[in-house]
Amino acid sequence: MIYELCNLGNEHHIDTFYKIAIFKADAFPYFSHLSKDAAVLDMITNISDASDIILADLLPNNIRVSQNTRFSSNGKLHVSNIGFTLTPQDKNLQGLLDGYNGQEVIVLVSKRNTGHLYGTKAQPLTLTYGELNSPQPNSIKGYNLQITGETYGSTKLFEDVVFNIYDRGLAFELAQPL
Repeated sequence: MIYELCNLGNEHHIDTFYKIAIFKADAFPYFSHLSKDAAVLDMITNISDASDIILADLLPNNIRVSQNTRFSSNGKLHVSNIGFTLTPQDKNLQGLLDGYNGQEVIVLVSKRNTGHLYGTKAQPLTLTYGELNSPQPNSIKGYNLQITGETYGSTKLFEDVVFNIYDRGLAFELAQPL
């Protein structure tokens, strides 16, 4: 099932991340940091509509993405850390996030002209979340998501590519015959 979520207050920003796709790692066949970009792109573009995927517009200036290099006796590791907020706080969104909490995921974060893929089937990332509350009425309330993990390869970067998974969303499910 594909779940498309819209954060409140989203605006268009050219050189910032504006959309995220969170795939459960078991939705993909095996691939690693050594897999060719074209093969990985084909997997993303042609992923089954029955796969568990969260698609969400990001709140402006809300996502924090870092990938640092750590050297060990086993070689070079890339430590990914992605954090952002989803709104609003409601039972359905919380139930959806409960199904992803602690799960292995692969994340595609998009700017207007590039897509950045974090994690692989061989080395997926882990998603956790927590509630975001505030006593002030005009502050954001929702859920803080944290996606972390280590991979041997750096981010896979795709330039000027339209990912069909973004275009299908919920409307694709609703468009099927009854």
